[in-house]
Amino acid sequence: MPSETLELRDGLSGPRYYLASRPLAGGTPIQLCFSGGWVTGRFEWSGDYADRPRMHCSIELCGGGTFDHSFEIPEDAIVRWP
Repeated sequence: MPSETLELRDGLSGPRYYLASRPLAGGTPIQLCFSGGWVTGRFEWSGDYADRPRMHCSIELCGGGTFDHSFEIPEDAIVRWP
């Protein structure tokens, strides 16, 4: 699967992020490249130019359960569709 960076574009309905020329909506699954491999999470963005998009993911815990985590996606981060 090819990897790219997120691209912010202006559209008729306002700004929107795109990945590999496909629009991203809140909750869309994406994969972000970490030094140890690909991590799957969901894309979120407020729609405000001043805000960076975020990735939400769940970390599996020993003994069951998960820890939900959210962080900014850095500019020029390597991202792909799952």
